[in-house]
Amino acid sequence: MDIDTLNGLKACPLFKGLAENEIIDLMHRVQYRVQEYERGAVFVLAGDPCRHANIVISGETSAKVIGPSGRVIRMDLHHSGQLLAPAFLFVKDGQYPVTIEAERASRVLRIGADDMRSILQFEPRIALNLVAILSNNINFLTRKVSLLSMTVREKVGDYIKTEIKRQGTNSIVLTLSRQQLADELGIQKYSLQRCLHELQEEGVIHIDGRHVDVDAPGLL
Repeated sequence: MDIDTLNGLKACPLFKGLAENEIIDLMHRVQYRVQEYERGAVFVLAGDPCRHANIVISGETSAKVIGPSGRVIRMDLHHSGQLLAPAFLFVKDGQYPVTIEAERASRVLRIGADDMRSILQFEPRIALNLVAILSNNINFLTRKVSLLSMTVREKVGDYIKTEIKRQGTNSIVLTLSRQQLADELGIQKYSLQRCLHELQEEGVIHIDGRHVDVDAPGLL
């Protein structure tokens, strides 16, 4: 196992609480492979059978729902150490509900369902970690569903308030491009641009590139 793969696994919450040597010994018990994907590569299509646990070792991938009209809603962005759609691995006839694409050159470790089951049976800490991961995912998806009933302004305001809390300041940095943020919120890019412009005209925020100073958070 190369050092990058080991670091990716150490960053994965599935292996929380395990020492480096324990992770290495555990992975020696199973078969796995690390696949490389170039930027823009789609390596999972919605509806594909889910037969592997996938862990991002390096790079960045995104999970998207693409509607019949071609409208894209980005469900999540994955970085090193994150599991991809873990809830569907052990579902009978489980299928991926999303399309997964490499946002930049990425390496993904894949473990078959049977080997993943062996890991869970052998190491109780990993089983408990998986329960925690699935619980957090349910909370995340519940929040996503709540966005569906919001107006564009409410969605943008909710995102900005979340970033204020996460970054600990009213002067936040947008880590996503305008298109990525629109996909994240499930809105059109022009609707996002218009909303940000209106908020700035009203004196609620001031925008300088990706830097946003929130002058009146109570009006979001």
